[in-house]
Amino acid sequence: MKVLLLTIDAWRASRASFMPDAVGDHTPNLARLAEGGIVFTEGVSHGPATPYAFPSVFTSTLPLDHGGYERLSEDRTLVSEALSRAGWRSVGVHANPWLGEKYGYGRGYTEYRDVGEFGLPGLEPARQFLLDNFSLDHPVYRAAQYVYRYAQKPLRAVTGDAAEIEVAHEALEEADDEAFVWTHLLEPHAPYTPPKRHREAVGVPEVDANPAQLVTRAQHEPESFTERERQIVRGLYAASVRHADEKADTLLETVDDDTLVIVTADHGEALFEHGQVGHEPNLHDELIHVPFLIRPPRSVESNTDTVDTQARHIDIAPTILDYAGVDPPASYRGRSLRPAIEGDDLDEEPAISEVASTPTEPGRLAPDALQVAVRTPQRKLIYADGEIEGFDRRDDPGECDPIGEPAGEEWDALRAALDDRLAAIEIADTAATERDEDVQQRLRDLGYID
Repeated sequence: MKVLLLTIDAWRASRASFMPDAVGDHTPNLARLAEGGIVFTEGVSHGPATPYAFPSVFTSTLPLDHGGYERLSEDRTLVSEALSRAGWRSVGVHANPWLGEKYGYGRGYTEYRDVGEFGLPGLEPARQFLLDNFSLDHPVYRAAQYVYRYAQKPLRAVTGDAAEIEVAHEALEEADDEAFVWTHLLEPHAPYTPPKRHREAVGVPEVDANPAQLVTRAQHEPESFTERERQIVRGLYAASVRHADEKADTLLETVDDDTLVIVTADHGEALFEHGQVGHEPNLHDELIHVPFLIRPPRSVESNTDTVDTQARHIDIAPTILDYAGVDPPASYRGRSLRPAIEGDDLDEEPAISEVASTPTEPGRLAPDALQVAVRTPQRKLIYADGEIEGFDRRDDPGECDPIGEPAGEEWDALRAALDDRLAAIEIADTAATERDEDVQQRLRDLGYID
């Protein structure tokens, strides 16, 4: 059996055609995949942005476990490491600077490719030569990064922007069995610059300003936008989602029916909700409610197509290992979703999301900025700034009317889970992980830092 994990950056649940209450039909190709799979309507990310979310996806632990997320502790076991010990081949490919090898994400992979760093076709041998002879922090390696960063844009105009898809496709094609492939698409991440065909399909009005500049201004000054400008930004985002769906289909149309396919987002995206555009640290549902779809191998019988029980990102790695026949590490917090996939009921378990970083220092641990949410499909508690607010998601799905210090039997279990988590968090007092100029520039390009 082969496994494909496809993650899509900054993709909110309301812009997935197969999710309930979807706004527009922007993912027709993924919706077609969903027709042969199981949609988990309550997919939950444990963090509101890439550096806070991915520890849970790969290690079935919470973001602030083991000292936090600045660099993955050796005490966390990546699913790629567990599979490698069982003899599996693993290939990972991405273009997000938060997911680099220096942060611990490359452990256990047979091949781990950052296509934002020497990622264009034909450059992998050159990168391997550099890795064989120089460390990631060596001046020669950094100089090569610098040259590549300024050469890649005109090169991509010739070679195309689908390197993530190409590498994943090759890995699946070359693997006979027992292969795990993960690929991460940057679209629809800001600055929302999809091809013209997708803007036209959505009906995005022409604007005098550069669309990327408009989106950047929306991230910094959302309160100043007119309703027309807001609609343009939402349209650009929807068109970017269509672009991601198109790229995903290029890969999925080559995947055989014997492959376990898991599709989700690392986190969502705010589009003017709660005074925000993007994904600065907060734990409202526009950022942590995510699309979640599993297409099992054809040998698996299932009598369901929709599951309303929460599917948490900490459940992804245990599910992969279950189908691979590999025992999960003792450190894993999640559970396999295999029973739900195959038609059995799962008990509802609360989902914990958390972050301890500021908007001005994304990815850096800041204990005073701690936020923790405990969520069920019906209710949510959010701890932030030393206070607790509740939201009744049945009557207030947009989380616009907070309940101060909610009390009563229906809130007791959530409050107990929140208190337990707050007591358990120990944020490491360690030196910040160094970011070289290449990483910092890529984070600027994505709007994370100024």
